[in-house]
Amino acid sequence: VIQTTGKVPYEQLVEHLAELSEKTIAEAGCIMFKVVPLEKATGRFALWEIWKNQAAFYAHHEQTYTKEFFQAELDTIEFFESSEKVEL
Repeated sequence: VIQTTGKVPYEQLVEHLAELSEKTIAEAGCIMFKVVPLEKATGRFALWEIWKNQAAFYAHHEQTYTKEFFQAELDTIEFFESSEKVEL
Protein backbone atom coordinates (compact mmCIF):
# COMPACT_ATOMS: atom_id res chain seq x y z
CA VAL A 1 0.00 0.00 0.00
CA ILE A 2 1.38 3.39 -0.97
CA GLN A 3 0.48 6.86 0.24
CA THR A 4 0.97 9.66 -2.28
CA THR A 5 2.07 13.21 -1.49
CA GLY A 6 -1.21 14.95 -2.34
CA LYS A 7 0.71 17.51 -4.42
CA VAL A 8 -0.75 16.16 -7.66
CA PRO A 9 -4.51 16.20 -8.34
CA TYR A 10 -6.03 12.74 -7.93
CA GLU A 11 -7.10 12.37 -11.58
CA GLN A 12 -3.59 13.27 -12.75
CA LEU A 13 -2.13 10.83 -10.26
CA VAL A 14 -4.30 8.03 -11.64
CA GLU A 15 -2.98 8.88 -15.13
CA HIS A 16 0.62 8.83 -13.87
CA LEU A 17 0.06 5.45 -12.22
CA ALA A 18 -1.48 4.10 -15.45
CA GLU A 19 1.62 5.26 -17.37
CA LEU A 20 3.91 3.74 -14.74
CA SER A 21 1.95 0.50 -14.92
CA GLU A 22 2.14 0.36 -18.73
CA LYS A 23 5.90 0.91 -18.72
CA THR A 24 6.44 -1.52 -15.86
CA ILE A 25 4.44 -4.32 -17.49
CA ALA A 26 6.67 -3.95 -20.57
CA GLU A 27 9.79 -4.69 -18.50
CA ALA A 28 11.35 -8.08 -19.25
CA GLY A 29 11.12 -9.43 -15.70
CA CYS A 30 7.63 -8.18 -14.85
CA ILE A 31 5.04 -10.92 -14.55
CA MET A 32 2.29 -8.72 -13.05
CA PHE A 33 1.89 -5.10 -11.98
CA LYS A 34 -1.55 -3.95 -10.83
CA VAL A 35 -2.60 -0.67 -9.24
CA VAL A 36 -5.89 -0.37 -7.33
CA PRO A 37 -7.14 2.91 -5.82
CA LEU A 38 -8.05 2.53 -2.13
CA GLU A 39 -8.96 6.01 -0.88
CA LYS A 40 -9.37 8.97 -3.20
CA ALA A 41 -9.34 11.49 -0.34
CA THR A 42 -6.00 10.30 1.00
CA GLY A 43 -4.34 9.23 -2.25
CA ARG A 44 -3.79 5.65 -1.11
CA PHE A 45 -3.29 2.86 -3.63
CA ALA A 46 -2.56 -0.85 -3.46
CA LEU A 47 0.12 -2.22 -5.77
CA TRP A 48 0.49 -5.89 -6.56
CA GLU A 49 3.72 -6.80 -8.25
CA ILE A 50 5.11 -10.15 -9.32
CA TRP A 51 8.64 -10.28 -10.69
CA LYS A 52 10.60 -13.08 -12.30
CA ASN A 53 13.34 -12.65 -9.68
CA GLN A 54 14.88 -10.12 -7.31
CA ALA A 55 17.19 -8.81 -10.02
CA ALA A 56 14.17 -7.82 -12.13
CA PHE A 57 12.53 -6.14 -9.13
CA TYR A 58 15.66 -4.12 -8.38
CA ALA A 59 16.14 -3.27 -12.06
CA HIS A 60 12.60 -1.85 -12.07
CA HIS A 61 13.56 0.51 -9.26
CA GLU A 62 16.51 1.74 -11.31
CA GLN A 63 14.28 2.80 -14.21
CA THR A 64 14.08 6.57 -14.70
CA TYR A 65 10.26 6.57 -14.73
CA THR A 66 10.12 4.63 -11.46
CA LYS A 67 12.58 6.97 -9.75
CA GLU A 68 10.71 10.03 -11.02
CA PHE A 69 7.40 8.72 -9.67
CA PHE A 70 8.90 7.92 -6.28
CA GLN A 71 10.58 11.32 -6.00
CA ALA A 72 7.63 13.40 -7.19
CA GLU A 73 4.54 11.59 -5.98
CA LEU A 74 5.22 8.91 -3.39
CA ASP A 75 5.05 9.93 0.24
CA THR A 76 5.24 6.60 2.07
CA ILE A 77 5.06 2.88 1.56
CA GLU A 78 2.64 1.81 4.29
CA PHE A 79 2.86 -1.92 3.82
CA PHE A 80 5.30 -4.07 1.90
CA GLU A 81 5.42 -7.84 1.81
CA SER A 82 7.77 -10.00 -0.18
CA SER A 83 7.76 -13.71 -0.60
CA GLU A 84 10.04 -15.97 -2.55
CA LYS A 85 8.67 -18.06 -5.38
CA VAL A 86 8.17 -21.66 -4.41
CA GLU A 87 8.44 -24.37 -7.06
CA LEU A 88 5.91 -27.16 -6.52
